[in-house]
Amino acid sequence: MEILGFRITHFRSIIDSGWVEFSRDGVTVLVGQNESGKTSVLQALHCALGGAAITPDDTRINAPNPVVDVRVQVSFDDLDQDELASYQDDGISALKRYLQVLGGKVDLSLTRTAKSGASSLTELSARLADPAAYSQILDAIIPQRPHVPVTTHSVVTENSEIGSDEDAAKGVEEEEEEEEKEELELLTADAVALLIYLALPLATFFSAETGLLPNTVDIDEKGLPTGAGALAAGNYLAIADIDLPSLVKGDGRYRQNILSRANQKLTDDFASFWSQVIGSKSKLTLQCAFEFYGSSVSAKVGKPYLEFWISDGNTQLYPKQRSQGVRWFVSFYLQLRATEKSRSRKLFLLDEPGANLHDKAQEDVLRLIDRLRKEIPIIYSTHSPKMIEYEKLYRIRAVQRDDAQEDSPTVIIDAQHLGAASSDTLSPLLSAMGSDMSQQVAIKKRRNVLLEEISGYYYLKSFWQLLGRRDEVHFIAATGVNKLPVLANMFLGWGLDFAVAVDDDKQGREVFNQLKKDLCGDSDDLAKKLLLKFPGCTAIEEVFSQSDFKKHVLRNPDASLAGTNAEFMKATHLSKPVTALEFMLAVNEQRLGLESFDLATKEKMKAVTQGICDILDLREKESSGPKSKKAG
Repeated sequence: MEILGFRITHFRSIIDSGWVEFSRDGVTVLVGQNESGKTSVLQALHCALGGAAITPDDTRINAPNPVVDVRVQVSFDDLDQDELASYQDDGISALKRYLQVLGGKVDLSLTRTAKSGASSLTELSARLADPAAYSQILDAIIPQRPHVPVTTHSVVTENSEIGSDEDAAKGVEEEEEEEEKEELELLTADAVALLIYLALPLATFFSAETGLLPNTVDIDEKGLPTGAGALAAGNYLAIADIDLPSLVKGDGRYRQNILSRANQKLTDDFASFWSQVIGSKSKLTLQCAFEFYGSSVSAKVGKPYLEFWISDGNTQLYPKQRSQGVRWFVSFYLQLRATEKSRSRKLFLLDEPGANLHDKAQEDVLRLIDRLRKEIPIIYSTHSPKMIEYEKLYRIRAVQRDDAQEDSPTVIIDAQHLGAASSDTLSPLLSAMGSDMSQQVAIKKRRNVLLEEISGYYYLKSFWQLLGRRDEVHFIAATGVNKLPVLANMFLGWGLDFAVAVDDDKQGREVFNQLKKDLCGDSDDLAKKLLLKFPGCTAIEEVFSQSDFKKHVLRNPDASLAGTNAEFMKATHLSKPVTALEFMLAVNEQRLGLESFDLATKEKMKAVTQGICDILDLREKESSGPKSKKAG
């Protein structure tokens, strides 16, 4: 069973999210500004799939009850076979045929309805989004349905007693067989919806309020943790394979041996995720101790409790004595690993995991998520660039308000159309892209090419790959064409070899002329060895024919372009960096090859790349010439 996507309607700021697909690799990331609706998405999923109650604050004024539709990939074997045994064979055959016709993809509508006099929406019902399709298949298999009373299932109702018709003409044995046959229910569309709903992954929402590891937690009469912090304590026990009831019954030496081994096991596992070092050498260790209340707590004297420590080296502190970030990470680790260990179907929801963590700790969180994603699908929201892997754009869903509509409802933009999201919405992604480049770019002594912006970097890297060029070149992107003179002067001061490439538009020509004057003394000969205007391109996007631009960059062959490619990008406020990155990823993943493009695009790609190589080869030839003469 796999959840493929969802659609949320009439929940908080969301009027209709439209269908939103989950990421194909098990990690879906929501990015957006504060108040954009990211948390509302997570909470709606938690209400529909995790059993959380909806309050009046979650509903929209004068709107229908909130509905969450989920699209699932389900096989017949995913369903509860014991439950299926209570239905007639014809209905089971119809269900198999129904799943076969749909390829296992089924849409469910999960709706909250209010009980009479209730202050919140508490009842949840599940139905097939298209029950008629199942009914048609059922009718085809059972042309004349038997005239016996049947009941339907929903999440909030129970089965009724089923009567049976008697045939007085038959013998007692035949009569019993007929009664047994008629006791089986007809598998209705509502019953199918319930069976699929019960097989869905259970959504777990990590809450810092309820999930933080406590200093101590009480043990109840059944030998289970109870009270504040019980959830995190239970997570600790589950990961460490500690049977708490047995621990309560054992003697002191038994408890000490069990806890010593368990603490070491859990600490070793935790160390593989927490890479930060406290001080010069020590890393964090986790400990759990079994204690009894003394006379100082008269109401609980003699009763058992658990005590937790987070230590580094010789410093042993309670969880609450640690920083908020350390405590958060430990608690998050415990819940995520316990969820994995339970081996039940889960969907993990996480709101702002990097909020209180250092950059290094955020990388640890992301590494933990990446490790568990195949077992547990994970959805998280974030503002942090460190929680985004920009090369995995397919994970990103941009959440923002649509100010063009009344009441500014929340809209969700999928990975295929991220370029349409606002720069503010995409700021964590854009920061991640820039931060990654700043860390990865190793400035070389030769064959450097300074570009106007990062979009040019992505396109040119793609052209190099498409054309199979082996020429050495090192692209370095500025943050705008007007920043190129500063960058060029820095390279000049460092004594590094470089060339500058600009678009052949008004701003590009202005910077070209400025650099020609400042660095080349207005000499055309010197400028030819240092400066390049992309031939016939007012913007790097003009390398593409309009047909190729629509098909392979915009990925919308039906887009209407009244002007140039660059004018379209500007008029529609598409993000140039994100659009260029999406194109590069398609090339890297070999979803696009040179054969995908028409002749006009290929020729411009060749002209642009050859122009860059020519100027670099000319510079290299000139710099090596005098050396050879001198050496001779």
